Amino acid sequence: MNKLIYASMILLLTACAGNTEKTEKSETTTEAAHAKAYACPMKCEGDKTYEQAGSCPVCKMELQEVAMAEADSTGHVH
Repeated sequence: MNKLIYASMILLLTACAGNTEKTEKSETTTEAAHAKAYACPMKCEGDKTYEQAGSCPVCKMELQEVAMAEADSTGHVH
């Protein structure tokens, strides 16, 4: 009887641990899909990025979308 309870507990813990990983991965993917950054193609302000599309305040060119993985929380690209 004790072996059955022990085996059931291991199965339950293993199943729960797998579900947590799937949830964390899907949340990260969702956040990355929604985050966008825009930068001047002429780099007038260096590596500065903006959260919304528009035009560069310096040269007035249309901002281009850049990969968000490169930008930090302050909006600057490294």
